[in-house]
Amino acid sequence: MLKIYHSQGARSLRVLWLCEEMGVPYETAEASFFKPSDAFKTVNPLRTVPAMQDGDVTMIESVAMMIYIMSKHGPTDLEVKPSEAGYADYLQYLMFGEAGLAAYGNPLVATRFMAPADQKQNFTAGYLKTAILKRLEFVGERLDGRPYVAANRFTAADISIAYIATGAKFVGIEDEFPASIKAYIENLWQRPAFQRAAAVK
Repeated sequence: MLKIYHSQGARSLRVLWLCEEMGVPYETAEASFFKPSDAFKTVNPLRTVPAMQDGDVTMIESVAMMIYIMSKHGPTDLEVKPSEAGYADYLQYLMFGEAGLAAYGNPLVATRFMAPADQKQNFTAGYLKTAILKRLEFVGERLDGRPYVAANRFTAADISIAYIATGAKFVGIEDEFPASIKAYIENLWQRPAFQRAAAVK
């Protein structure tokens, strides 16, 4: 069984959501950012969340975990195959959810919670906030009223993208999201699999 080191609101939500959608069994273990257990530090010396163990396999990147789970426990409609229309869009937005969106949030979160008071509103923080919102506008233009970003169906790419709404709560910018992105994410959040994953503590 998959063992997922999880902290509520962290990127581990992506992995739990995917497992819930696919019906893949998993167990969770606590992964604290600020007071990591010895077990968690052994699995992931970087102390980033999530980490995952599957027998002898250990992984620490959430999108890579999603690809691994779909490949090992599929087939699943959450994955778009190279022969399908929308494959390139699927790959792009699967990766964009992290590399183009959530990764910009890491230094912004650190600045908000760890920087001295006189540095919390520095140039870099402003740039990062603007970058995230600009990239969300890009996603909104891609959606153009559609419910999903690729292949005309709900896929792992939507799970990857939608995490930014959870991460944005840590930095207080969720109210500034474009209206189209708010509607897109709120629609995804109605999925029972998401609600089960989000309830895991």
